[in-house]
Amino acid sequence: MKPVPALASLQARFADAVLDGGDERLAPLLAGDPGVNRRRLAVYRDAVHANRRETLRGAFPVVARLVGEGFFDEATKGFGWRSPPACADLNRYGEGFPAFLAAYPHAAAMPWLADVARLEWAWQESLMAADEPVLDYAALTGIADAEPEGLRLRLHASVRLVRSAWPVLAIWEANQPDRDGTPAREEGTDDVLAWREAQRVRLALLSPPEADFLEGLGRGLPLGEVCAKMDGRDFTGMLVRLARHGMLGGYSVEGAAKA
Repeated sequence: MKPVPALASLQARFADAVLDGGDERLAPLLAGDPGVNRRRLAVYRDAVHANRRETLRGAFPVVARLVGEGFFDEATKGFGWRSPPACADLNRYGEGFPAFLAAYPHAAAMPWLADVARLEWAWQESLMAADEPVLDYAALTGIADAEPEGLRLRLHASVRLVRSAWPVLAIWEANQPDRDGTPAREEGTDDVLAWREAQRVRLALLSPPEADFLEGLGRGLPLGEVCAKMDGRDFTGMLVRLARHGMLGGYSVEGAAKA
């Protein structure tokens, strides 16, 4: 009688057989017809892939619509084998999918596809971001006299910025359920702001200077330093907009953090 491996080893062999097709490590431990065993393992393997695919479809519905069922199935299968979930919460699975698409040979004819995926993942991250207090407009006016060189504004946890050489927002909008897939614009670059407001994720197109300004705030730079790079432009209106829509999470003045 062959010795039975320890439980941890047995579980590892089973996981290899299901996730990586490593049937040969598990086969000696299985009784019965080898062909039947392989088919049974394939059922588990198909279920794992289907679960990952549907998770990714939920996070990247526009990508799925753009490429079609067969393409999406193969792409998600390849991504799944290379990048299995690292967290039990599958809502957080898919962070690396845009980079995978950028290097995926079969997507070479769609150079904008990876950036569309980046926008969809920004939407997903914004949706899942932690709830936290926002810096309201009254608080913003209260720090108006602070020296900008020592003032740092912190963006709300749900704020994301996607900068693309392609009209990704137009593509995203054209592929919503009530649209026919025809984008309003087929050229141009898009800087897209994503944030969560009233329990909904919202997207807005920014001008390049606005995106530069937001990017500077996101890096934690002092307001004075950010403004100094803006060629004298006045971004007071944008700060008001950020505050009114709950996109500022707090500030610090000379190291004293404020919520």
